[in-house]
Formats: sequence, structure tokens, C-alpha cells
Amino acid sequence: MKNSTLLVQQACAGKRPEHTPMFDLLLNDAVIEHFAGRPFDGIDDEETSICALRNGLDGSRHIAVPDIDGRTWTDDQGNTRVAARWTNWIQQHALVTAEDWTHWITADIERIEAQPWPTDAEKAQTLAKQQRLIERLAGTAYIHCTPSTAINDMLFGKMIGLQMFSYLWADDRELILRWMRAIEGSQRRYIEQTAHAETAGLAMIYSDVAFKQHPMFSKRTFNAFGFFDDVASICDACHRKGLQVIFHSDGDITTIVDDLVAAGIDGLNPLEKAAGVDVYALHKAHPQLILVGGVDVTHLLREGTPEEVGKETRRMINELGSEGRLLIGSSTEVSELVPLRNYLAFQDEVMRG
Repeated sequence: MKNSTLLVQQACAGKRPEHTPMFDLLLNDAVIEHFAGRPFDGIDDEETSICALRNGLDGSRHIAVPDIDGRTWTDDQGNTRVAARWTNWIQQHALVTAEDWTHWITADIERIEAQPWPTDAEKAQTLAKQQRLIERLAGTAYIHCTPSTAINDMLFGKMIGLQMFSYLWADDRELILRWMRAIEGSQRRYIEQTAHAETAGLAMIYSDVAFKQHPMFSKRTFNAFGFFDDVASICDACHRKGLQVIFHSDGDITTIVDDLVAAGIDGLNPLEKAAGVDVYALHKAHPQLILVGGVDVTHLLREGTPEEVGKETRRMINELGSEGRLLIGSSTEVSELVPLRNYLAFQDEVMRG
């Protein structure tokens, strides 16, 4: 939207802008088509989603395009995957046993370690691609640099899964630690190529490390992984490029927020209320943090009335965004379960300033 990038910059700098910036992921036909002013046609669906972002949001980190229900394919790892309209999953795993994974991980480490540092030409090419997207978004801010922590990449990028990871962590810790260090090096190369302050002032660390009630691992285990050192290294690399860093994890990460702050993060996303994250208590404890998300999508946006949505939106703006540092949006993503009327009630309240 018009002036959106400026609004995001003001909010992240601790200044209350004309209206609190709206930051979200749109995976909802009705919402996207409303703001795009055009339906998905199966021909240029990416442009429909981009149009919705530039008309309906101040910022985002993902351009979602609907898939074909039931479409299947084989990924690079050999897994058979199946798609639904807004998601996909593994139907059949290619790697099943610990021995399968050990062989694959060993080869993956060699592949990762052989990756070269990005050249100036490659960095310029990436910057040009980002600039073209910014032009298409016509003012809406976009996070291009989204590095992953090593444990997140293992679990959700390379799809080892928590159970197999736990087996190998117990049986071959040295291999897992070598894998982690290799992935960390790969992510530093990724940051070097994608972190450009000219196109975005924010980076977002992908790191889903929590369940609904608590983190996936104890603090002792996080330290054994070198997890907080990994976060600190990502933050340092992004800060040196002029980017503030938002840490993303679903679930309740309340007990490790102090450690993440000590590691150098500048903000948190998506602030999942249904998992026990109290955004008001979080803001009181860490008023310097940029809060991204926060509006409960598990119950309020899906099941509440437009009046209830508007009331909570206003409370968040007044209590959390009075001095900026709030990019308001859903507590995960705007899925198909969110009625259009509720999303419009949310947007209407935000636009009141």
C-alpha cells in the first residue's frame, strides 16, 4: 500500500506511524481475491496474490499461490509429496531407517561444505530480483532475507522429523553436530547473498522450536546444539548488513525469550496466543522488541464476531503500538478458516490509526 515501507520503517524505529503497519501471510481465497479485485484464474495466480499484498498489507514475507488439490510429485530427497490448495505434505518418505539418514546426512554435509561463497555478480543478481519484486509490490514492504537456524532446517527443511532427529542425536551426536555446523555455514552464505538494506530493513529467522505449551527442547539441550550461538551469529551477520532481525517460531517460546534477546534479536513473530504467548506481558518485559503478528487466529479471527475482532485489534494498537514497534497481524497466517468479514473488521480498525 502507499507509504507502507515508510510506515514499517517508522514502527521498527520506535515511532508510531500514521497507522500501525499490517504484516501477514495471506492463504485465503476470499481475502486475496477481495484485495486483488480479481479471482484466481490458474494462469497468473502469482500476480493475483501480489496485487492483494500491495492493496491489503503493509508488509509480508511470503507470496502464496494456490496449488492443485491432490497433485503429487517427488522432491529432491526422493519423498513423494501431495498438495492441497494452500499446503503440502510428505505422503511417503524416501529415508526411513537411521542408516538411510546417516548415509544421506554424510553426503549432505559434503554437498553443503562444497558450496562457494556468493560472488559479487550473484549478489547483484539477487538484489536486482528483489528490486523487481519491490516494484511489483508498489510500496508494500517485503522480507527477502529469511535465514533458518540449523535445527529448523533439519526438522522442516530437510524433513528429518523430531523422532529420527532424536534417535540420531542420542546415537551419533558427532554427526549431527557436524551437520549443524555445515548448515550454519550455508545460512551465512545465504545471508551474504540476500541481505540487502536497499530493498528491506528486516530479516526473519525461521526457527519453529516450540510446541503449544513449551519449547521442543530443554535449555540445556538448546545449549548443547549451540542454538543460541547460531541465532547470535545470524543476528550479527544481518546487523552488519543493516537489517533488524525478527525471530519466528510458532508455539510458546516464552521461557527462552531472554536468551533470544541476549543473542541479539530485534523482534518476535508470530506471537501465538493459543499457545500461551501473552503479548502484553511480553511487551512489558521487553518493550524494545518489535512485535510482529499477535492477533489470535486460532479462535478470535476464525470464530469471533467482527466487533470482538475490532475491540482486540484496538487494544493491541493502543497498548503495544503506542510507541511503534508493532507490525500487527495474525498469530500465524490468514488461512481459509478466517471469514472475510472478520479480516475486514481487523483491517478497518487498523486503518483508523
